[in-house]
Parts: sequence; structure tokens; C-alpha cells
Amino acid sequence: MLRKFKFDYDPDNDSLFLYDPKSKSKASVELDDLIIDYNSRKEITGIEMLNASAFLKDVGCNGFAVTREALRELKGCKVDIMPRSSFFVVKLILLFKPNRQFAAPVIVPSVKAPSPALAY
Repeated sequence: MLRKFKFDYDPDNDSLFLYDPKSKSKASVELDDLIIDYNSRKEITGIEMLNASAFLKDVGCNGFAVTREALRELKGCKVDIMPRSSFFVVKLILLFKPNRQFAAPVIVPSVKAPSPALAY
């Protein structure tokens, strides 16, 4: 199910943060230029992309180049999080004007066992 996430883009650092405003982050896991926030129920509550334009260029699948300039004009985002046995498939949809969108799948690990990161 597609959920509307809020977003914050920092053009100076090329950092894009997508987050669910209704859920509180408990801990984070860093995977290279991707930081995933989880809540106490081990659900994804936020996704931060460092070097976002390069990251999105690498994972994009519809030919739309997401540059720093394009990210400054970001109008909305939707996220579909599909849990699997040991990972999440996260479908990112970034919305731009006029009626342009960028879609990309990202695979992130799920947290199954008690994690020291989520123990606090």
C-alpha cells in the first residue's frame, strides 16, 4: 500500500530524507549512503539518502535523471514498503512537476532478532 511520506532535501549536502510523520524512529541502520530508521515494532519509519542524486541515479529504472536541481523542485513522495522474510522491498516514488515521477525499488534488511540498536 502506497503511503504518503514527508520529505526534506538539503541541496548543500545533497541529502534526501523521507519520513512517516505519524511514526517515531527508535533506531537507525546505516548501509553505505542509505540510513534506515525503524520504530520499536521494527517497521521502517524513515529513509535518508546521502549523496541522493548519485544514489537515485544508480537505482533508477525509468530514465528520468534525478539531479540536485530536480531534487530542489521535489513536490511529493510516496513509499510502498513490502515486507519479505528477511528484507523489505521499498518502492520509492518521487513526484515532480509537470506530472513527472521517478520510481525506484530499494532492498533493505528487516530486523528480526533483538538488535542492540533497538534495545534502548
